[in-house]
Amino acid sequence: MGKNWFDPAEIARDSRVYGAFVLVLSGMAAWDVIKTIGFDISVMRGKRPWRWPMVLYFITRICMILHIFAMAVNLNAIQEIPCQEVTWISKVTDAIGTCCSSLILVLRTRAVWHRDIKVTIGLGALFLGQIAVWCQTFRYSIARWDPTRRVCAVISTAPRPLLVTVFAYTMAFDLVILLLCAYRLSRNRRSNGLANLLLRDGIVYFCAVFGANLVQMIMACLALNPVMNIIALPFALVVSVIASTTVFRNVFIQYDAFSSDTSKNLSSQQRGISDSAVNRLGTPRINLTNGASHHVVTNDIPLGEYKTSYAGHHHYTHDTIGGGISVHKVVDVEVDTESPNTKSQLSGDDSLHEKGRAL
Repeated sequence: MGKNWFDPAEIARDSRVYGAFVLVLSGMAAWDVIKTIGFDISVMRGKRPWRWPMVLYFITRICMILHIFAMAVNLNAIQEIPCQEVTWISKVTDAIGTCCSSLILVLRTRAVWHRDIKVTIGLGALFLGQIAVWCQTFRYSIARWDPTRRVCAVISTAPRPLLVTVFAYTMAFDLVILLLCAYRLSRNRRSNGLANLLLRDGIVYFCAVFGANLVQMIMACLALNPVMNIIALPFALVVSVIASTTVFRNVFIQYDAFSSDTSKNLSSQQRGISDSAVNRLGTPRINLTNGASHHVVTNDIPLGEYKTSYAGHHHYTHDTIGGGISVHKVVDVEVDTESPNTKSQLSGDDSLHEKGRAL
């Protein structure tokens, strides 16, 4: 004889297991929030640049906390509570959190495809379908206070076909997102590591969420009793939110690091160009060695400050005599007579002299 899952004693036992499971998930959600609170504070204090997808990030995390809090209060109450209102809060936050988790990945996929109009329309249509399916579940959840068990007893949940459709649709939607990201990133992988991070996190996200939704879909298919039908519901939400927000943070931090490195490289290149320009136009002092010094007086070495018809090296005038450029400079060169490298260094000066004549 099979087990009677609708026996009141069995339902009470399942409710206790459900309550303990929700407490474990509460600790898991709290651990994720505490572990990443530094990132959230840095965003709120303006230490990190604000981008509008962060609204989805914070909404998703708030919905996860509210859903788990409502479920924990519902299953571990010490006195009578408004069961229907608490159930409504848990259902709405579950739907919003799940849909926002998917939307975060939709926006990331759209960015990977460079806002391709076909991909945007396709993912937008799938996202609207997910919202429509989730909205159908609101009217079926009914709970009443049970004074014997001191808990909000679940009287009814959404029909089995609807529950299966909700989680199967979510799994298929996540699969489409993964395939689109993997296809695009595999064709345009770069050496900066950002594409590798997106691909890795996308696969990890899909595996985690697929497993959580698969467990919930199996429980909905079995339809053992009202408690067992939704026992994995908060688990699926917590896993989805943690996975999607982790992907968001990783990409955000990696993108900031990549942008910072790029800007530093550009700045160093610009400084290098500027310094080289100053060296060409400035007045360097040549110090070959620290040996004995000789004074060389000449009007042919084109180094240092040129007294030319270019006033201040920048302002062109037409006061040149005969159209030519006159160069006059007295340069002090310290030469080490004992150094074997002096000749080679002076030959370098001769090459500079030739360049000066070409000018």
